[in-house]
Amino acid sequence: MNVKPFLALVGKHRPKGWIIAAAIILGLGETALSLFIPLLTRDVVEEASASALQSATVIMLGAVFALQTAMSGFGVYTMSYVGQYMVAGLRREVWERVLRLPVSFFDRNTSGETMSRITNDSNVIKDFIVGHVISFLGGIVSIVGGVGILLYLDWRMTLLMLIAVPASLLILWPLGSKMFAISKSMQDETAMFQGDLGRVLTEIRLVKSSLAEPAELRQGRGRIGSLFRFGMKEAKIMSIVTPLMMSIMLLILVLLIGYGGVRVAQGTITTGELVAIILYMFQIVMPFTQMASFFTQFQKALGASQRIIELIEEPAETERGIDDRPANQQRGRRITASETISFEKVSFAYSPDRPILNGVSFEAVAGGMTAFVGASGAGKTTIFSLVERFYSPTGGTIRYGADDVSAMSLQQWRDRLAYVSQESPMMAGSIRHNLTYGLSSDVSEERIAEALEGANLTELIASLPDGLETEVGERGVKLSGGQRQRLAIARAMLRDPEFLLLDEATAHLDSESERLVQDALQKLMQGRTTLVIAHRLSTVSNADRIIVLEKGEVTGQGTHMELLRSHELYVKLAKGQHLESEAAV
Repeated sequence: MNVKPFLALVGKHRPKGWIIAAAIILGLGETALSLFIPLLTRDVVEEASASALQSATVIMLGAVFALQTAMSGFGVYTMSYVGQYMVAGLRREVWERVLRLPVSFFDRNTSGETMSRITNDSNVIKDFIVGHVISFLGGIVSIVGGVGILLYLDWRMTLLMLIAVPASLLILWPLGSKMFAISKSMQDETAMFQGDLGRVLTEIRLVKSSLAEPAELRQGRGRIGSLFRFGMKEAKIMSIVTPLMMSIMLLILVLLIGYGGVRVAQGTITTGELVAIILYMFQIVMPFTQMASFFTQFQKALGASQRIIELIEEPAETERGIDDRPANQQRGRRITASETISFEKVSFAYSPDRPILNGVSFEAVAGGMTAFVGASGAGKTTIFSLVERFYSPTGGTIRYGADDVSAMSLQQWRDRLAYVSQESPMMAGSIRHNLTYGLSSDVSEERIAEALEGANLTELIASLPDGLETEVGERGVKLSGGQRQRLAIARAMLRDPEFLLLDEATAHLDSESERLVQDALQKLMQGRTTLVIAHRLSTVSNADRIIVLEKGEVTGQGTHMELLRSHELYVKLAKGQHLESEAAV
């Protein structure tokens, strides 16, 4: 159990020193005041026994109680602020890291597991800081102060009580590593269960249409069963720690009362002193019993911090190079032939045993359409992922004009791109929110109206009661496929990209929706370098250049008619899509 990473993690996000000092002073001050209560109680007992109770003693006892209560309230609030502040800073750091992680991280990890690290694990740390740190420090003061006063009152009885210390350590110490391992495993399992929840709830329509409820039910029950077993392992440790700690404390109490009664009978201590000793024993015993809870929560916090640190230490997307050209030369301009996209012997593999692209070379037609065709798995989508720099090539170079795109910053490069896919993903929120999503500056109503007109959405928006403020639902479920496509096109128009990436946006639309989308796409493509993944050759027959991919390699390039005359696979694809008349040319 290495505590240093945990302290370094929470220390990065601590509030101002005086706030932490105030929380500690209030907490320790409240504990220090509680040490006066047994002494004042002794005076009350002895004065009452002698029928000489003084009002000043009672007032002093009441004042100490009141001041202790006030300091406790302020201390709890201040420490809660410290805990919430630290966790808010921690969550900001984790959230920023998550947003900067490469796509490959999300390929390996479920969204639910990542969510669990941001929410559940940070909550474990917050609960520990807010609920246990001050009580632990106060317990130390209570133990040290109480023992010191007890030694002054009667050292023999104090030594008898201190037998509990080594006995408690013998119980707590060997269980530490077990509790840490169990807590971390339980948090891992919780993250996986949350991952399953996120996956099922996101694709609930697929679950129901596939009649997959029984399979998901079995998997969910398995996760819940695992969480139950880990919970029972924690309970097993607590069932050993808590009763033994209480038994040791009760045994010490019995010994103190018995031995103290003998001392009172012998006249070596007074009745008031015995009452004070017993009260101090409780002030010492209670922190010892609370140590079991502190000990458990500390192990959980260590496990949670380790998972968060693993996430923070994940390498982020590399920001390399800065495009220092003036902004008016970076966007909103038509590119020249020297500033198009080209691949030079690019290779890529998701893993060493899964090569996807092998020595791919091509140059997109500047200001025109370049289409990619080939069988499923040939590497078309991977090329788009490389263009968007979701992954880095394992070999070769991707260029923008004469420049290596990897030398440009991600922000500057992706600012030049717009992607319209078949799915046209939408964020939960309004139509306006989705139109302007990701744009760094405010967008005028005039520009939005132009984009809606260009995407053939003006009539649709006018027909909606809430217009642009209409909610699209999670993943855009309140819109039809064609409406989502046109909304994605309008969003691309607002971005005013240099390069347009299209994953045949009309593949699954009815004829009327396809007509509207095709019309919008033609407006969007004017004067822009466009890369298209083609599933139907009829949609790219007028492309300036068609690139044929087979098993991750480029096996042909040319226009539609050129490939029909020279490329066997392309002819086969054309015949399969009922373009026989052209294929026979």
